[in-house]
Amino acid sequence: MRTVPTCLTCVLGDVYAAAQQVTADPAVQLAVATDCLAFLADTFGHQRVPSYYITEVHRILKRDTGVAIPFAESRNQLNQVAMRLAETIQTEAETLDGPARFRFLALWALAGNSLDSRTVGIGYSFEAAQMLRHLQSYVDRGMAKDQVDRLYERVLAGTPVLYIHDNVGEIALDRLFIQEIRRHGCHVTAALRGGPITSDATMEDGRTVGLDRAVDRLIQAGPDTLGISWEEASPDLRDAMQAARLIIAKGQANYYVFSEHRATLAAEIFCLFTIKCQPVAEVVGVQPKQAVGIFL
Repeated sequence: MRTVPTCLTCVLGDVYAAAQQVTADPAVQLAVATDCLAFLADTFGHQRVPSYYITEVHRILKRDTGVAIPFAESRNQLNQVAMRLAETIQTEAETLDGPARFRFLALWALAGNSLDSRTVGIGYSFEAAQMLRHLQSYVDRGMAKDQVDRLYERVLAGTPVLYIHDNVGEIALDRLFIQEIRRHGCHVTAALRGGPITSDATMEDGRTVGLDRAVDRLIQAGPDTLGISWEEASPDLRDAMQAARLIIAKGQANYYVFSEHRATLAAEIFCLFTIKCQPVAEVVGVQPKQAVGIFL
């Protein structure tokens, strides 16, 4: 899915809100805004996916503020709280079996995708203590579009999986879902970003929550990009995508990329994400803030 005109205000509003949280200096905030406006004036158009522009303005934010890991404390808190929550979810999952257990863990992994710190998600001032109530609301609502049963069939067949992650916190719940997928004999390769940007999870975050011990192979998807980048994908990710038979892609940014490049991949692609904005809602056919699990 490519950029539409309304993406412009979203990108600008998001990076300025982030700048206000990262620095209290109005001069630096203004520098971020000015530099982002100049970049967008030169480049903004329909030819790229929205996550390209979000990535680039947040790189400007890091450069202009001199903060290499914005929201480091919040990122760590979300991981720590989610790890504790995962223990409770795992205990409850042990009381279930078969498709009910698979669906239960898929729903929690999907709910975790709402932990996007951007302004279209939970916001940059979200308190980790609110996490359980926030996630439970998504679990209770379920999916507006639901093809989890079809995914379960592929897993029962032992189909190897390339699992592409999204946010911090969320990855602790992904770990439970991946363990369930592997319990059915599937080989799972997981991909994480090589550097921090907004709330996207990095290789270091993956090791923090034990994801490296839950998968068969952990690879770096690329550098500090929002979702994966088709242009900046690592050789490992390029090879994994071409060899994959089933890709599970978390998050709206990854939906952008895979919907745009669907025809170049032989794999089945299952997108598990919460709808963050009206343009995507219209394409998918649901309302914003709803959750979907769909094959492209």
